Amino acid sequence: MAVPVFAQRLRGEEIVRNAAVCGQCHAASERDPDGPLSGGKEFRDWRIGVARASNLTPDDDTGLGTWSEADIVRALRSGQRKDGRLLAPVMPYEWFHDMADDDALAVARYLKSLQPVRNAVRQSPSIAFRLGKIFLHPKSAAAVTAPPRGPTAAYGEYLSQHAALCAECHTPRGGIRSTPDKSRLFAGMTDPPKGFPARPSNLTPDPTGIGGWSEADFVRALRTGINPSGRRLDPFMPWQQIRRMPDDDLIAIYRYLRTVPPSHNVVATGAP
Repeated sequence: MAVPVFAQRLRGEEIVRNAAVCGQCHAASERDPDGPLSGGKEFRDWRIGVARASNLTPDDDTGLGTWSEADIVRALRSGQRKDGRLLAPVMPYEWFHDMADDDALAVARYLKSLQPVRNAVRQSPSIAFRLGKIFLHPKSAAAVTAPPRGPTAAYGEYLSQHAALCAECHTPRGGIRSTPDKSRLFAGMTDPPKGFPARPSNLTPDPTGIGGWSEADFVRALRTGINPSGRRLDPFMPWQQIRRMPDDDLIAIYRYLRTVPPSHNVVATGAP
């Protein structure tokens, strides 16, 4: 039975606004992640130059107005623009590649339903990135189905890695390309990329992570922004958007994190 378009848009809104919190990068103002997704935020790195978050509103001239739903899904999961060019890897298509077909389409339909905002965003790639694109290619397409939705570790794995961006922020990076070290998933970052205003914490079930947190502790921290020791979560952590996720989704993520190999990694709080 086909899912009604209205229901798909609601699911897309859940992912864009509450799980992936796309507004952290694509909103017109960093102070309002729930605002218009008209882009412009800058990311500076010698490997890529200056990448600017794209305008995700359906404006015909400066946004996604002329993009089809398939174009948007391809960009989200494969890192390929409508014209075939490769997106800068600041866009986490490495993780979104395994977003379920239904969810990726829902995201596309939600973005196409937004109010158009005219905002031309110009990219300034470095010579290194231009040359690197000779060796870098869009990720190949693949059909993906999500596990059944519910408070299970399997669904939590899907959510935390492919619909939300928990793994993107909380997994250490290394090497010249600053790629995620997937052998240490969710171990936190003691040396985050330039531009991170805080060090993402260790979420593994180790004493240096959230090993001592109960399920209720985890859900409460994401609902209130206060961890079990009474310390406020850094505002870089978008808990005010994540707290809108259903209890079962947050419980699913917690139950999955309990299955991740413990990683002993003390992550100091505060700015890097």
